[in-house]
Amino acid sequence: MIEEKFPKSILTKGIISGKEYGWKLDDIPEVIEEARKLNLGIVGGQIQYIFTDGTCELYWINDDPKEKNINETWTDYVNRSCNEFINIFKSKILKTDMHKEAIESFEILKDKVKNGINIDEYKYFILYFNSLENQT
Repeated sequence: MIEEKFPKSILTKGIISGKEYGWKLDDIPEVIEEARKLNLGIVGGQIQYIFTDGTCELYWINDDPKEKNINETWTDYVNRSCNEFINIFKSKILKTDMHKEAIESFEILKDKVKNGINIDEYKYFILYFNSLENQT
């Protein structure tokens, strides 16, 4: 997994959902800057509410930079995709009422809220990365 390239300090802040890594929204800028240092492009990602009894994914609210351009160097792609991701993340993801989206879309989450569970404690942003090695 590409994520295994990240230092332990970044990985321990995250969670594994299936075979995907996710982090709390507050940690995303740090994860993106570490991805840039590791020469990883950002494919995109989405919000998941992860519980032991199931995962609810808000797949329709995603944050996907444009794919690598054929004439773009790898370094340019990494920097562009990281910058695009952060801009979309700040302008779209952080400004969307995920709590409202979640309880309107998933009955199980609505029930958890009714039972006094703060579902936002279980909210993670799943990120997907691209490496130069995967391009060859």
